[in-house]
Amino acid sequence: MNQHFDFARFGRLLRKHTAEHLPSYLMSTAVLAGGVLVVLGALTYLTRRPLEREMQLILFLFGLLAAGALFTSSVFAALGTPRGAAPALLLPASHLEKYLVAWLWSLPVFLVVYTVVFMLVNSLLLQLSSQGRPYEVYDFARGAREWLTPLLSYALLHSVALCGAIYFRRMHIIKTAFLVFGLLLGLLLANRQLLKVLLPGSSPIAPFGDVWVGEGRQRALLALPEGQWHLALTLLPLALAGLLWLAAYARLTEKQI
Repeated sequence: MNQHFDFARFGRLLRKHTAEHLPSYLMSTAVLAGGVLVVLGALTYLTRRPLEREMQLILFLFGLLAAGALFTSSVFAALGTPRGAAPALLLPASHLEKYLVAWLWSLPVFLVVYTVVFMLVNSLLLQLSSQGRPYEVYDFARGAREWLTPLLSYALLHSVALCGAIYFRRMHIIKTAFLVFGLLLGLLLANRQLLKVLLPGSSPIAPFGDVWVGEGRQRALLALPEGQWHLALTLLPLALAGLLWLAAYARLTEKQI
């Protein structure tokens, strides 16, 4: 077991990574805060009122996905060149420990930092723009629905970006985006053709969603019960993210100088 994971060795690796990258991470955090301030401030200025709670959620989610994809795609940037790959691969630590360090910084740590930055900037702008008027702040204290969608969305995107960061040597985001959009397009086309074969005359409401079958008064809706649908929307992203995380780790173990 010590060959693959040792707490003392992992702790030293984590401290080394933090000491080397902390200045750049702090600078990136400042840039993130400035970007959030510009976007939220511009929208607040244009609307002349505090942002609504639904708009805050949309901006939080899109900002999380965009910033998270950029950051995650850079965690294995050193492996893209022989000069950078040599010290990274020859470091006296296991592949699992190196992978976990990158995973921790790009998923839980980034998620906490982004949430804190967004909430602080958002709260400040809401107070400044309210001018005594009531406003509603988007937060995570209302229940699981408030944090489940952003968390699942980022976990899935993180796994995709992490795979792209390891599989591609350069232009990770562009190549990963082209691959993902190509696969999605292929799945959408395959899903529609499969429905035509299995259910002739069916009318899908959305890809991989509910389907109308039949005609006239005999038309019926095929759909999962609401409880099973919510369970599927929770388990499927987690299962897919888990498989992609395993694939990224497997690819890391194959890396050579």
